Amino acid sequence: MKTHVPAEVARFWRDLLGYRVAPNHSDSVLLVGDTGPALLIQPSAEPVEPGAIHLDLRPDDQAACVARAVELGARPADVGQRGDEGWVVMADPGGNLFCVLESRADHLRLLSQDPGTPTDI
Repeated sequence: MKTHVPAEVARFWRDLLGYRVAPNHSDSVLLVGDTGPALLIQPSAEPVEPGAIHLDLRPDDQAACVARAVELGARPADVGQRGDEGWVVMADPGGNLFCVLESRADHLRLLSQDPGTPTDI
């Protein structure tokens, strides 16, 4: 993830995901957690295109995750959603877009009602 405010963006994602800063050998910030993928926040002198990276989070509690994200400096983002999607689109302090999806329990309930079909690749 590239940003012109790497320390601010790294603090946001560290605190939202409960990750910690790990040693690395560059001016980027490497975030790691006990589970899940590592996240590398790279400085960029040039403005980052909105939507250049987009993370989706599936928390245990969607409303609590959205509230925590706002508390840490995120803001709601309008990308043309209708309002009934089941996810909330947000922007981190560097303007990177991310979605807070429905909770794990809600997702499993929806899958039990309709398992969907795999995307043809």
